[in-house]
Amino acid sequence: MWIEALSKKLRFEYKGLISIEDLFDLSLKELDEIYRKLKKELDEYRQYSADSLMDNDDEKDETSRELQLKIDIVTAVFNHIKSEQEELQRKIALQNQKDKILGLIADKENEELSNKSISELKEILNNM
Repeated sequence: MWIEALSKKLRFEYKGLISIEDLFDLSLKELDEIYRKLKKELDEYRQYSADSLMDNDDEKDETSRELQLKIDIVTAVFNHIKSEQEELQRKIALQNQKDKILGLIADKENEELSNKSISELKEILNNM
């Protein structure tokens, strides 16, 4: 799919023409917008070509195939970005949990120290 798209130098309509690489810079909402436009275009093309008296099936197939390829690429980029965002959210949640546990450990250590007598604290200090 990717080699075919690159060899055809596919461009996507979004605020002008953009390349496959540019798709990775878009938000999920923007990718969904492109996806919906392509799906609508494919549906309209299929409806238009079905109503045609012209027997140019090769051209119909190529146009339809290219639109489907664009849809597949936008879908793949969308899924990739979405999974990256989900992984980042998972890592952030894990780091937050670790920070919380480290904070609780520090609180417990401070509590343990505060329960010691002055002489025990002086002894600890002198041993440092």
